[in-house]
This record gives sequence, structure tokens and C-alpha cells, in this order.
Amino acid sequence: MNFLKVLLASCLGTLLALVVLFLVAAGFIGKAISDTDDTVRIGSNSVLRLDLPAVMPELTGNMQSGNLSLDNSEELGLYDVMRSIRRAAEDNNIKGIYLNQGFFNAQPATVRQLRQELLAFRETGKFVVAFSPNYGQAGYYLASAADAVYVGPMGILDFRGLGAEIPFMKDMLDRIGVNMEVFYVGDYKSATEPLRYTEMSRENREQTKIFLENLFDLIVDDIAVSRNLSPAGVRGMAANITGWREQELLSSGLIDGFMHRSEVEAEIRSRLGLEENRNINTVGLSDYFEARLNKQLGGHDQVRVIVAEGTIVDGSGDYGSIGDRKYVELIQDARRDDLVKAVVLRINSGGGSASSSENIWAAVEDLKAAGKPVVVSMSDVAASGGYYIAAGADSIFAQPSTITGSIGVFNVFPDATGLMKEHIGINFDTVNTAPYANAFSPFQGLSDTERTLLTQRAQIIYDQFLERVSTGRDIPMDRMRQIARGRVYSGVDALDLGLVDRLAGLDEAIASAASLAGLDNYSMGFYPRVTPPLERFVNDLMGLSDSDGGFNVNLVREQLGEQAYQHFELMRDLTQMQGVQARMPIVVKF
Repeated sequence: MNFLKVLLASCLGTLLALVVLFLVAAGFIGKAISDTDDTVRIGSNSVLRLDLPAVMPELTGNMQSGNLSLDNSEELGLYDVMRSIRRAAEDNNIKGIYLNQGFFNAQPATVRQLRQELLAFRETGKFVVAFSPNYGQAGYYLASAADAVYVGPMGILDFRGLGAEIPFMKDMLDRIGVNMEVFYVGDYKSATEPLRYTEMSRENREQTKIFLENLFDLIVDDIAVSRNLSPAGVRGMAANITGWREQELLSSGLIDGFMHRSEVEAEIRSRLGLEENRNINTVGLSDYFEARLNKQLGGHDQVRVIVAEGTIVDGSGDYGSIGDRKYVELIQDARRDDLVKAVVLRINSGGGSASSSENIWAAVEDLKAAGKPVVVSMSDVAASGGYYIAAGADSIFAQPSTITGSIGVFNVFPDATGLMKEHIGINFDTVNTAPYANAFSPFQGLSDTERTLLTQRAQIIYDQFLERVSTGRDIPMDRMRQIARGRVYSGVDALDLGLVDRLAGLDEAIASAASLAGLDNYSMGFYPRVTPPLERFVNDLMGLSDSDGGFNVNLVREQLGEQAYQHFELMRDLTQMQGVQARMPIVVKF
């Protein structure tokens, strides 16, 4: 009987492998045929259709894929989208951009960078027309950079200000008999509040209000300039939810009118000088990137851009996370490669494991010791552990709307004795060969000695964090203790405090790194290298992937939707943490 079980299992495994190989072959052959026979050609008098991905990674393809599909295409990352718009501005065959997207899941810093590219595109004399049946805030913020913004009939513009939404789990934990003992350093270190409070602390409410106001001021000012309105007027429209009232929206100046899609296309024909009923020659964003930009340009020497996005974790990590083993190897490879003359570390992370952050920081120090300049470019967020790995860089660039700081640490210990004994009816007894052989057990609770050790551990790591920042940023320790405390800052405030050197984007950071290395002619290499989606799926299915996760993360994201998934991810990370953490969990509603 055992022999038959083994035989059937082997046959099933072989059959599965054959099916997978068939899918792989079909996918790659189809891709090859597509690349050979369907090469994208950009005709004259064309319009770039800006269809942005629902979730945009920093690095093209650097996100967990959950689609069982033979489509081997990758979601373009932020920088490649920006490069595409920039290239289109120089392309004589591209006459304008059609922005046909009202809902866009992105944070203010990402949208602001895209917005700046659209404004630069318009400065060449080319047009940008935006249309959507309805607009969310991020979608409208981007669209407001267009020459004309149209909303579909009976549509709304959901413009109502920024908010922060944090789920608090203490009541739920109390009901099931789990007490989360928390050890943290920093008055403003709010990461553990969902586990110990039922609402925001005074300090957390204060810091969140300040950085949200900073971000919203930037958004309001940008919209006011583009739409020729006063900042006070734009802010008032958000407060009154003007975008939900058709007549008020029409007269507000936020949009140029209500139109059917066919009417918008007629306007685009007019801008192109086409006769009525002539087809508009449009090219999609991904196709345009493949046709014009999917290759390395520049000289022999290289500025390597290492993109660190997601939670900082131990090990290799998943796609879209920062595993210390993988990123230490990436930095070491850059140090050993003679062609790499400088490195830009592009960070979009709210932090994570303190020990992994230290490992990455140390690798950056080794890179600098080898004589290679390191410049940090911050995206939406580079806070807590995300700031830790930036602290030693030669120079730090941030966006005005970057969320950064949060220099503090915490540790969480779950005490499940109430759950086990009172709710489930399980009792634990012990036998020890030393007084603390069974210490730190979630089924025994903590002794005073164990609490003291965990408190001391958090303080030691916090002091080391402060020392790393104090040395890296040349800020006296007394001053460092005042501005740290786990407090979160916008990029604007971080510049005033000396936590960053300049408010600028990735291009400026790359140019700075090249200048520090004395380079005039150079190429750019973006890392980590991302495995194509189909190959990644097969590797995960066959257990050949070196990542710590599976292929099903995006399945959850797709089912929950992006906003709900953000809360799911926050709660999952809080409940799965191990060791001392340097992270900033918060969901900004935009």
C-alpha cells in the first residue's frame, strides 16, 4: 500500500511538472513570437496613452505576482514611467498625452514626481488631456497637471483632504485573552499603539497632524498653480466636498467640464489636426517603453541604483520587500564590481527588522570605505529602519512630501496565558535545568527579570540607532536625542532638521553620485534584477525561488482591493514581528 502511495505521488508530481513545463514553453514561445512579429512602431502624430498600473512599484516588476497567466509582461516602475514621459517629450512622433485614469493607488510623493514630468512635457508645447468618469484624490492630483481635465457625465471628483487611518486591535486581543507587552523607546514611536491602545496617543495625533498638513499644503499649492486658483479656495473646496456637487464642481475651476468619452476623443482629434471620424493613433505606456527605452544607455562606467522598497526583513525576503541577505549581497556586488563607480540607494520603506537594518547599514559603510560614493534618494517614505539604512550615506535626497524620521525602536512580546487557560482550557507546566530555560515563553508570561532584559535590549538598539544617525549626519548627540524620539517628519521638516541634504528626485541623486565619483559619461544599472512574472511563478510553484514567500500575495491584494490590503498588510506585519523593530506602520488615505 505504501508503495502504491509513493508511486501515485510520483506520477502526480511528474504530471504537474509536465503541465508546468508546457505552460512555460507556451508562455515563452508566445512571448518570443510577440517580440518578433508585433514590434511596436510609433507612427507620426501619435498620442501616448498614460494607463498607469493599479499598484506601481519603484522598480519595474518588483512586486509579488499572483496571476496564473501566460502574460510575461511586468508592471512598469515609477522611474521607468517617468523616463517614458520624458522620452515622449523629445519624440517628434508623440504630439500629446491622453491621461485616462481617475483612480490611482499611490502616495503623494509618487504622484508629485509624475506630475512634474507631465508639467515638463507640456513645456515643450505638447498637450496633456485628462479624462475619467470619476476622480479619486490621487488621480485628480495627477490630472490637475493637464491642459484640460474632464469628468464623465454624472461623475464626481472625490477631493476632500488627507487622512490617516490606523486599526487598533487591543479590544480584540483582550477578548481572546492575549496581552501584548510592549517595550519601546521614543515618546512619538507609535508603531505599537494599535496593540496597546484603542485610539491614538496625544503625541501620535500631533505628529500625524503636522506631517499630513505639510503634505496637503504641497498638494493644494500645486493644484492652485496648475488650475489658476487660490490655495485658500482649493482648501475650501476640499473642506466642502465641492467635487460631489455637479454644478458647484463645474463652476469651481477644478475641472474644464463634463464630457462623454467620445467628446474628449473629438477634442484630441482637433488638437492633432485630424478630420472627424479619423482614428487617433495611440500607443500604450508599456508598448512605448519597450519600443523606445528598454535598454541601457550611457558610458562604460556605471552608477548603480539599488532600489530598496517594502518592509525590511531577515533573510532574502519576497519581491517588493527588503531582505537583508539579498541587499547585503547586492551592495557587496557593487563594491566588488570595478565598473561600478558610485551607488544610489533608492528607498521606499517604513522600516522593519532592526538587526537587518544594521546589516544593510554596515554594507553601505563597507561600500563607502572602498571609495565608492553612496547617495540616498527617498521616495514616499524612508522612515525608522528605512532611515537607518540611509543614515550613513554621503548625501541624502528626499521629496518635499517624503515621510521620514521615526528614529525609534520597539519590541513586542505576546502573552497568551489568558487565551490558553481561560478560553481554551490548556495549562502549561515546566521542568528547567537552569532558572531561565523556559524564559520568554508566550504561554508563561514574563517575569520582572525578563521585562528588564527586553527593556534594556530596546534601549541599547535605540542608542545605537542614534549613534548611527549622529555620526552619519554630523548631528551632536544631545541634538539628536531631541529630534529623534520616534517622531515622523515630512521631507520639508527633515531638511530643516538636517536629516536630509536636499529636496530633489532620483535624477538629481544619480547626477550627484556621478559628480562625487568624477564621472561625465556613465551608464545606469537598476537592481535587484527582477525575474519575469511567468518564470517567477514557476520557480515559486516548483520550490526553486530564493525568496521567502510564495506567489499568492497578489491574490489577497486583488481580492481585498488596495486600501483594504494596506490594513491587512499592516496588521499582518504587526502580528508576525520577531525581534526588535524599527518601523512606522500607518496608512495615509489619499
